[in-house]
Amino acid sequence: MGALIRYNVAAVLHSQRYLAPLLMDVIALCVFTINDQGPLTGSYVAAAAALLLAMCWLTVTIINHEDPVRRSISIVLAGSSDLVLFAEVTLALLIGVVLAVVGVVFPIVSGQHTWGTSDLVVGALAMLTSVLSGMAIGVICSRLVIPRPGYSLLVALIVVIALPLARNVPPINPVLKTLAGTRPAADQVPPLAGNLLAAAVLLAICLVAARFVAVRRD
Repeated sequence: MGALIRYNVAAVLHSQRYLAPLLMDVIALCVFTINDQGPLTGSYVAAAAALLLAMCWLTVTIINHEDPVRRSISIVLAGSSDLVLFAEVTLALLIGVVLAVVGVVFPIVSGQHTWGTSDLVVGALAMLTSVLSGMAIGVICSRLVIPRPGYSLLVALIVVIALPLARNVPPINPVLKTLAGTRPAADQVPPLAGNLLAAAVLLAICLVAARFVAVRRD
């Protein structure tokens, strides 16, 4: 598994396709959080939304970095298509955790906020929800389900933009509404934890669905 992850890291770095989503996330953080004032949880709205888009884009990029022929070779060498997919998802998750930490810390450093432990917990829950939700959309919109990479990325971007706008549809819209609300940070923790669990379930469902479609196609 370690060898598969290292191979994916090398291949993705060599392709440089990761630069666009990473730059988009960094630019969004800079534009919307530098010199921001008021409740810290309000700054996490922009950070969580940007991270959702970045993680969806990155997940599609990681899964789609091999053409079907090279992917078939990787599956043969790994011994299982499940191992290849698991390595790709693990790499996306590792990147997501790093970006989540940046999303929690950057608004504190760049803005002027009064914050406490509860604010950090709220930020962590929101960022991880965005990570898992973005990965879920990326997996189901990858080449495993949508064979043409151009259409794959286009559908992913449409879904990832529409999902936060879908009122009361978990997990993203309720998270953004909670962060933008006026409740104290401590009161935001329980609903955010519930939405994080919903995001984990969504990712599991998307993984199973993508694997099922890929196996049937093969």
